[in-house]
Amino acid sequence: MTPSGTESATIIWHVPECPFTVECSARVLDDIRLAVMDAFFSLPRGGAEIGGILLGAFENARLLIAGYAALDCEHAYGPSFTLSPPDEARLEQLLSTHANVDGGLRPVGWYHSHTRSEIFLSDADLKIHQRFFPQAWQVALVMKPHTFQPARIGFFFREVDGSIHANASYREDVLDAAPVRQMPSGAPAAPPSDDPPPQRFRQEPASEPVTLHATVIEPAVVPAPEPRLTPAPPPPPVTVHANVPLPATPAAHLPVPKFLVENASSSRRWMVVGIGVVAFLGTIGAAFQIRQMWLPRVLAAVRPASIVTSPPAAPAPAPVPPALGLSTIDREGQLQISWDRTSPSVQHSSDALLEINEGGPKPTAIQLDAAHLQTGSFTYARTAEKVDVKLIVHQANGPDFHEVTSFLGKLPERKPAEDPQAQKQREEMAMQAARLKADLTFQAAKTKKLENDVKAMRDEMRRQQLRRLNNQVGDK
Repeated sequence: MTPSGTESATIIWHVPECPFTVECSARVLDDIRLAVMDAFFSLPRGGAEIGGILLGAFENARLLIAGYAALDCEHAYGPSFTLSPPDEARLEQLLSTHANVDGGLRPVGWYHSHTRSEIFLSDADLKIHQRFFPQAWQVALVMKPHTFQPARIGFFFREVDGSIHANASYREDVLDAAPVRQMPSGAPAAPPSDDPPPQRFRQEPASEPVTLHATVIEPAVVPAPEPRLTPAPPPPPVTVHANVPLPATPAAHLPVPKFLVENASSSRRWMVVGIGVVAFLGTIGAAFQIRQMWLPRVLAAVRPASIVTSPPAAPAPAPVPPALGLSTIDREGQLQISWDRTSPSVQHSSDALLEINEGGPKPTAIQLDAAHLQTGSFTYARTAEKVDVKLIVHQANGPDFHEVTSFLGKLPERKPAEDPQAQKQREEMAMQAARLKADLTFQAAKTKKLENDVKAMRDEMRRQQLRRLNNQVGDK
C-alpha cells in the first residue's frame, strides 16, 4: 500500500487487474482494525468475526473510502461472519440509511474479518457481494488479525469481464497500527475571531465591569538543584496589583495559572520512568491473568434483562462436530490425502477448501467442489519433508468444519535428470554396437563356411591322390 501524507494519510491500493484505483483513509482502516482486534480477543480460539459497509464515492476511475458503518451481526451460526435472515434485513436497512447521506458518502463496498482462515471470499461471501453490492465498482475488504503480528488486508473487485478472483487477493498488505498522537502542551490558543462565542449552560445577567485587585505570581528561574535530601525553599513571590476589568463570562477568559516548577535531577527522572514502566507491565500481566475471571461476568451483565427469567441451568455440552477422518499416506513422493466421504459433514457440504503448507510464506489453497469432495482423496506431489494439511468443509446450511493433519517423512531419492545430448550419444553408441555385433555374427558364419569348404576340398584332394596311387599299383 502507498500512503500519501503523514498524519491523516490516504492509503492507495491498485493492481493491474483492477480497472480503478482504491484510495482509503488511514484513519478508517485503523478504526476497522481496532474493532476487528477487539472482536478477535473477545472469545478464545479465534474470537468473533465482524463486518460492515464501506462509505465513500466513485469518480474518474477512483474509489474513495472515507467512512464505514458496522453491522450488528447476531452470530446465529457461530463466531464466523455468516448472515442470518435478521442480519440480512439489518444490512438492507443499513444500506438504505446510508444511500443518501449528506456529504456525498454512499455505500462503495463492505468489509469483514477472517480469524480462522486466510484472506479469500467464500461462496457465502460471494453471495453477499453479488446480492447487496452489485455495482461494478463496489469492493470487498477482508482483514486477517493476528495476536503478535500486524493485521493483513486484501481487496476483492470485479474485473473488466465481471469476474471476481475469489481464491486469494491479487495483493495482500500489512496494516500497521496508527501512531499515537501527542497532545499539545502549554496553554490553549485563543479562538479565532470568526468562531462563535463559547456556549454557556445558564444565562448570566449583564453587569458592569468590576475592578478587582489580582495577585499574579510570576515564575522565577530556578537553577538545577544539587543532590541533597531536602529541596531548597522557593523564592518569595512577586506581588503585582493591577486593575483588571472582567467581562460577563469571566470563567472563559481567565488566564491559565502558572506554578513554580522545580526541575528534578536526571537520576530521579530515570527512576520515575523505570517505576512507571514496571507498573505498566505489571498491570498488563494482571489484566491477562484475570481476563477469564471478569469476561463471563461482563457478558452476563450486558445481556438483556428479559433473557434472565429463571436461575441459569447447567450449560449443555456443545455438540462435537463429526470427524472428517483426514489422513495422509506417502507413495514415493506422492502424498495421498484422504478423508471420510461418508461423514455427515462431507455429505451435507456444498464445497471445501484444501490448504497445503510446506513451510512457505503462504499455503497452497485448492478449491474442491461437491463432486471432488465425494471422491474422498487428493494426490499432491510434495517437495518438503514436513507437510501440514487443513481441510475446511463449507456447510450449505450451517457452520464450517475443519480438520488438520501433518505428515513428516524423508523425500525419496530422485535420480538427476540426464543430459539429452548424452542420452542421444548413448543411444547412438548402443545402435552402433548392435550393428557391429550383427557384422561379427555374419563374419563368424562366413568363416565357418570357408573352413568347411577348405576341409571338403582337402578331403577330395586326399581321395584323388589315393585313387592315383591305387591305379599305379594295379599296373605293375
